[in-house]
Amino acid sequence: MKRIWFSVLLALALLLSACAAPAAEPEKESQWDPALAHALGLTQEQRLEDYDYFVKTLKDSYLCLGLRDRENPEEPAENIFQKYRELILESDSDQAFYTALYSSWYRLGSYGHFWIIEPEAYADMLDWCETQDTEGREQWKAAIEASEESYEKLRALLDALGEEDVGSWSAGEAGENLHTLLLPEAGVAYLKVDNFLTDYDPDYQQEAEAIRAFYDAAGDCADLIIDLTDNSGGNEGYWQNLLAAPLTDVPLSCTNYALLADSANNRPYIDNVFAPSDLHPISELPDLPRLERQGLEAATHFVESALRVEPAAERAAFHGRVWLLVGPAVYSASESFAVFCQATGFATLVGSQTGGDGIGALDPILMRLPNSGILIQFTMMYGLNPDGSSSEEAGTAPDILSPAGEPALVTALRAIREGED
Repeated sequence: MKRIWFSVLLALALLLSACAAPAAEPEKESQWDPALAHALGLTQEQRLEDYDYFVKTLKDSYLCLGLRDRENPEEPAENIFQKYRELILESDSDQAFYTALYSSWYRLGSYGHFWIIEPEAYADMLDWCETQDTEGREQWKAAIEASEESYEKLRALLDALGEEDVGSWSAGEAGENLHTLLLPEAGVAYLKVDNFLTDYDPDYQQEAEAIRAFYDAAGDCADLIIDLTDNSGGNEGYWQNLLAAPLTDVPLSCTNYALLADSANNRPYIDNVFAPSDLHPISELPDLPRLERQGLEAATHFVESALRVEPAAERAAFHGRVWLLVGPAVYSASESFAVFCQATGFATLVGSQTGGDGIGALDPILMRLPNSGILIQFTMMYGLNPDGSSSEEAGTAPDILSPAGEPALVTALRAIREGED
């Protein structure tokens, strides 16, 4: 038996050796080029108006600013806003304006999917508008299509600077997304998913078939390990329909609270996705022991955020225990899967604290700057764990915590082995 488990560890170690996470993107630096002073066609008044709109909208619409300041007390957001507004004031340049905007985002951090949409990502978004069913996302479509001319100018500015885009509307890296290993001698099946594809991705259906075939091939196994340790999210429907639905005989669901701000920027998105009866005044939020209200003054309402899975038309052959490997990279849609698994008992979470922001999962909404047309995205929903702690801040604690320095996979295999002894 020990030889079998050594073989399991060796085979999985070899499989995972090609699954390293990408390096972090460094901060941009640039010098003002007189030829680019009016690349976006803005006056100084328009630049300041856009930057002030950016700051005001973050303050009244984006609920992660307080969390961000709690974690970065040495550099409050207000200081960042003041510093980069002065940079715009001192430089009559569109290049300086964009640098100030980008540097503000960089120093604030990407809490709650906060991100500046750059031209490559914008092209993906525009393609989505033109080729996919956008029913229920009309406000997103309107903001995207209104900025087409603006992004032609921004593309020209960045090309002149020799800059590369640092974001994409579609999550994940190119290359193989699924990694599977079947070890019938040990009774273990292993599935690693690095990104939850959208259902309009050309590889989605192929992966759906591959996962179902793998589940059926694992029918004689007692344990299934699903590894999300390199998965930072994507499409929530992926895990609901492809990972969970084939493995349950009954409907499963869990509900948490999520806060939102009924601001001028957010209101059209709220109207787009919620019925009036879904919105509850913040004054009616139940007492939650770990809710940190400081920094949430802009929150006006809360909604009940439900995660649901209906059984697939036909149950997969696998009927054993499910183990979900998690860690700090687990975020957004992969976090929502972790929340669902723990709340419903669908799987046992193994590893380390997750990255969070999986409660109230909704496509990040958009802020469109009135003059430049540049788009900024952020999460409108501020998800709360059952105890009131912020999903973005606290993430989810695993059911079985890996010892320091031990991979989640090793911890899960030990738990499986000890359960059989």
